[in-house]
Amino acid sequence: MLSSSNTSKAKKTSNKREHTPSFICEIPLRVTRRQEQILEARFEAGRQLYNALLGEAKKRLALVRQSIGYTKAKISANKKERQAHFAVARQAHGFSAYSLEAFADEMRRTTWLGEHLDSHVVQKLAKRAFEAVQKVAFGQARKVRFKGKRGLHSLEGKKSTACIRWKKDRVLWKGLELPMVNGTDDDPVIQHGLSSRIKYVRLMKREIRSHSRYYAQLVCEGTPYHKPEHTIGNETIGLDIGPSTIAIVGDTQATLTQFADEVVRDHKKIRRLQRKQDRERRANNPDCYDEKGRVIKGKRPTKKSRHQWETETELQELYRREAAHRKTLHGQLANQVMAMGTHIKTEKLNYKAFQKTFGRSIGVRAPKLFLSILTRKAESAGGKVEEFSTYHTALSQVCLCGQKHKKKLSERVHACDCGVVMQRDLFSAYLAKHVENERLQVADANEHWQGAEPLLRTAWQQAYNPPASGRQGPFRTLPSSFGTFRSQSGSSEKESLPKHEAQDVVATVQASARACESAKV
Repeated sequence: MLSSSNTSKAKKTSNKREHTPSFICEIPLRVTRRQEQILEARFEAGRQLYNALLGEAKKRLALVRQSIGYTKAKISANKKERQAHFAVARQAHGFSAYSLEAFADEMRRTTWLGEHLDSHVVQKLAKRAFEAVQKVAFGQARKVRFKGKRGLHSLEGKKSTACIRWKKDRVLWKGLELPMVNGTDDDPVIQHGLSSRIKYVRLMKREIRSHSRYYAQLVCEGTPYHKPEHTIGNETIGLDIGPSTIAIVGDTQATLTQFADEVVRDHKKIRRLQRKQDRERRANNPDCYDEKGRVIKGKRPTKKSRHQWETETELQELYRREAAHRKTLHGQLANQVMAMGTHIKTEKLNYKAFQKTFGRSIGVRAPKLFLSILTRKAESAGGKVEEFSTYHTALSQVCLCGQKHKKKLSERVHACDCGVVMQRDLFSAYLAKHVENERLQVADANEHWQGAEPLLRTAWQQAYNPPASGRQGPFRTLPSSFGTFRSQSGSSEKESLPKHEAQDVVATVQASARACESAKV
């Protein structure tokens, strides 16, 4: 017979929620005009409730910070006492997810919001609001952001058997039936998601070509579908990520390429649309500007004409298509890396600093997005992306001989007195392969350098002089960060580079004509 202590332990273990791997299966939905109006009202109700919960959580956080327990916790040196004081202060003023959920349920029962939202959706919104304010409390964010007129983009439940739920081929939610688009279930990715256990359902709203499109995101248990054409390698990969380029070095392959090289932002068209938008804004709100055209402080241009809405929609669609194309290209590049190997090593970079220094390039190339996609794919395949400190390794400054020389950003070729001449990014990616426990293993890198050097040199040559068929458009130029290709001796190698030039037909005809005349003579 179990004792009371064993019984309590068994209850605790049974009540503990199990954490299992999850993946998302996204399914497009068919929505009628009437259903769209109902969904718009529900998303607007969710927006207003979320803003109210953010405000309430901010008030409770302010009361916690003004309390005596919080003051005692700040001056306490003992960790356990400090945590106890913080807990007392939070409990006294209801600064917790459960307290905010109870407040949200009370709002739902006593206001018009209950006509549009159910209890599970309201509780999830309360949890989102609390987590946002909690980041401010922990110093992870400076402030919370209230949702504006563009509103929420997602609403979700807590489980698949109540509120927002999936049944056969459609979403059911408070009298609404939203079926999937015909033919969607023919996709093997969708079939894999529908055959898995669904944890809960999330409704997504996206603006595409000035129309609202709705999708169901099924949060399923298990691992995502693996396409058979995407193979997974077992090599150790070194990466060197820059603002717009990436160097990839494995055991048998090496690549130096530009992020999303097919994405070409039309800056001229964007500037033209922005100027048009500014003219329309000034014409619709003349009282917000003085006689010299300067903005009057304290006045906001709120009036918009139909033409201004159309201009904004065109600009938004331009950015949306670019972002979708960029994400697709990042996914393809991540699949290429995964085909080489799943144990990936790279430097830990400050992408916020990249944004300040290379703002426009970061906006177009998005290196952090690629790294997040690659990390997700690697972890899903059983691998990992290992990030190490740049302070302890300084890969762009060291050489295989042990010398350390700080280079300027404009120096794109690593040339050492010991005879090592290599493109800077490729060499850093090769060294990243041989980093263990935040330290560069120089002996290991020296041991494999003789076999890796031809591989890196070939990748450098292919990046510097790509085939004419691979160029995207006649005016495409190579990034200056690739550097000028050099031979092993250190001189510029021009003889070995394949030349992609069109023959001069006139000169050829003239030469052949002169040859014929000389033959006749």
